[in-house]
Amino acid sequence: MFRGLYTATSSMQASERKMDVTSNNMANVNTTGFKRDVMISESFPEVLLHKINGELPNRALSRDRTVEMEMENGGITLSTTGGFFSVEGELGRSYNRSIQFTVDGEGHLRTFSRRPNGELNTTNGNYILDQNGQRIQIEGMTTENIGIDEQGQLFVGGVLQGSLMQPRNPNVIGTINSGLRLDKVATNFLQGGLENTESPMHLALDGEGFFMITTEEGETLYTRDGGFTLNNQGQLVTTEGHLVQGEAGPITPGSGNFLIGEGGQVMVDGAVVNQLSLVNIENTEFLEKFQDNYYRMNEGAEGEFAPFEGKVLQGYLEGSNVNTVHEMAEMIANFRNFESNQKVVSAYDEMLQRAVNDIAR
Repeated sequence: MFRGLYTATSSMQASERKMDVTSNNMANVNTTGFKRDVMISESFPEVLLHKINGELPNRALSRDRTVEMEMENGGITLSTTGGFFSVEGELGRSYNRSIQFTVDGEGHLRTFSRRPNGELNTTNGNYILDQNGQRIQIEGMTTENIGIDEQGQLFVGGVLQGSLMQPRNPNVIGTINSGLRLDKVATNFLQGGLENTESPMHLALDGEGFFMITTEEGETLYTRDGGFTLNNQGQLVTTEGHLVQGEAGPITPGSGNFLIGEGGQVMVDGAVVNQLSLVNIENTEFLEKFQDNYYRMNEGAEGEFAPFEGKVLQGYLEGSNVNTVHEMAEMIANFRNFESNQKVVSAYDEMLQRAVNDIAR
């Protein structure tokens, strides 16, 4: 009886956290260069649900173990209706009728997410298990070397490695989980709209990448907010007073004609005097928001940097990528979900109260 109560309660907690994230997005709809946050939730492991003292289902149905396979952009998708696949994550082992995976750097088969550039990311992915519950590792191979037949058997380079299908107990009805939990809050780095301000100190990045900022403590931060200004020393700084990095040191426009080229070249009176320090961070999943619209790498994580390939636009600012209508719709749907689970909890409470009173009599 308590399983449903726990499931509804965990969903309410996730809905409450999601409401906080949505509210923060809406509060920053007019913040320059702001990137909306997305709450990623995770269900607890799907466990097999068995019949108790019930009739066994038709065994003819349990023999239908056809596996369908699709391969696209380095990822493999498997689905079946006659069995289960098993994956292992931080919360334990889970059973699913459909899985999506690729080969990680160590040769393990793992689930993945996609980075903004479309690259597959297996950093937080779950491990795919074989029929014996062991992790699968195929070192030196890629998904192009993998073949899976209709029975779920795995072939690597034409050699049979085992089966991905879990043995089907004819008394298994399906799967069930015990609720929902917050996995993480991710940032959507989709570019926002560009606004022409005609101010020479305002810069916007058209494409992926970040401005590099140096704080008074010497820490390097990253930002998409190009609403810069000048300090008392005539140096280009953020509104908080942090220096905008240049490859030849702080950027000092001086009193001449100040121009920024599309490649980040700093020109004064037609002569190139410096270069904006711009960088593209490929593993943005390790970036965390820090104070006033800045980002920094998570503790213990190393940035995967690539050359900036976009354009620098002088006299423009990048707006927030928050869509107010979308966020309002998310908020309404989230509120209704919270309300529905609240009614479930109330129903369970009433049932428990009635059961206790009846038993007492």
